[in-house]
Amino acid sequence: MFSAPEFVGGNLASSYGIAVSSISPDNNTLYLIGKLHSDSPPDERLYVAHKTSNGWSIPEAIKIQNLKPHGLYTDYSFGPDQRTLLMAVDRDSSLGDRDLYVSFFDDSTHSWGTPHWLGADVNSRYAEMTPNLASDNKTLYFSSDRPGGIGEVDVYRAKRLDDTWQHWSKPENLGSGVNRAGRTSFYAEDASGKYAFIAWKRSAGDQSDIYRVRVERANAVALVHGTVTDGNGKPITAQIRYERLRDGSLLGTARSDPSTGEFQITLPAGENYALHAERDGYFPTSEHVDLTALASFQSIELDLRLNKIETGAAITMKNVFFETDKATLLPASFAELDRVKELLAAHPEFKLQIAGHTDSIGSESHNLRLASDRAGSVVAYLTSHGVAPERLTTVGYGSAKPVATNATEEGRAQNRRVEFVLVSK
Repeated sequence: MFSAPEFVGGNLASSYGIAVSSISPDNNTLYLIGKLHSDSPPDERLYVAHKTSNGWSIPEAIKIQNLKPHGLYTDYSFGPDQRTLLMAVDRDSSLGDRDLYVSFFDDSTHSWGTPHWLGADVNSRYAEMTPNLASDNKTLYFSSDRPGGIGEVDVYRAKRLDDTWQHWSKPENLGSGVNRAGRTSFYAEDASGKYAFIAWKRSAGDQSDIYRVRVERANAVALVHGTVTDGNGKPITAQIRYERLRDGSLLGTARSDPSTGEFQITLPAGENYALHAERDGYFPTSEHVDLTALASFQSIELDLRLNKIETGAAITMKNVFFETDKATLLPASFAELDRVKELLAAHPEFKLQIAGHTDSIGSESHNLRLASDRAGSVVAYLTSHGVAPERLTTVGYGSAKPVATNATEEGRAQNRRVEFVLVSK
């Protein structure tokens, strides 16, 4: 059941026609297509708007370098990472009527790069349209009027085989469970992968209607959701970044709701992830989510807390890891420590105390030494990367300051931690 549609209006209203092209997984960003002005050129008809405490922001035009489309018929869809833009557009390099391309967000220029053709594995001499990238960032759904379909336009699926975005599995028609006589397009799955939504037009003179169909996702994903709060438990808005923990590669971004602090992202199975929340005036915070053994859809609740930058604030570095019962840093820790280095570079007035903590297993003399050695390893990494030694001190508490019970493995894992404490600013 759906509630009755409500007119959004406000900054999203346009007398020239505008529609939603994509919604971010966190539900806090809208991508729009259409005309905000009577003279909007064809390559400037894609916009982004963010949810604010006062409604939606004024849409900002999204510039795609060297887009140069032919004609007005274009389709755009943003990937779940918010850094990948799929499009169906007719360009000089197109094989058919409309072809599928991808553009990537460039952090250095804060713009979208030149579109890359997705190759002849998915494109044909006919029209490809309404692309949609699934939550795994590899499965591509699109519609095409190529011969051999059930209707005039059918939905197809292809799997990306490598990171070149040029090699794909042979497009597979989704069959009569999804396609039917007429035009079937705009295929999109829900987060669980149990249902998909499609637009179906029976014949040329009809309007398209929206339908829901039952599907089964081939690849498991997790829906990670929660609330971002400040140190007093008040919901706040923040920028959330998620990375592949093994190499620190940035995979995507999200925002928390400015009123409720709520966020959600979808993460494919098979990886260990690091999540980071950031906001001006607050220390960044991080968590990690291990999906290496995930076999089916899972909903994971994960709350994030940001503490204001003030003397005495203690921040746990959740993504700093050591070899078992040793002070040797694991490579997965480097991205987290690099962020501490960047924080210190941005605030030369900061001095930090690095505090090591252990669980209660073993003798206290061993735990004190291990905690101190681990804090020292963190300092050694930071100073070897340019942080002045006089800005850092260490302390090892052993098991003296637990944050959870030592009676369970989960609790002991929380107690084994490294914190940094702002001692002066």
